[in-house]
Amino acid sequence: MIRRLLERRRYMREHEWSQAHLSEYIDDELPPAERARLEDHTGICPECTRVLATLRRTVAALMGLGETHSGKEDVADGVIQRLRGTS
Repeated sequence: MIRRLLERRRYMREHEWSQAHLSEYIDDELPPAERARLEDHTGICPECTRVLATLRRTVAALMGLGETHSGKEDVADGVIQRLRGTS
């Protein structure tokens, strides 16, 4: 019972640490040991795996905003049009 409690506590500590460092991971700003730590956790945590995938998609979408900018409209206008589905 104590062992299970300690394992759960360690898992939650790793979970919280991983959640706090996902952005640094995506930006390739973590040292190798911390990168491995985060990868170990996301390998067993479906929630962190989903959050990481969502963060990657969000970053990719934001990076793509500049590629579709025609120069005539404001970037905010383009975002609003995309959200409305009118572009």
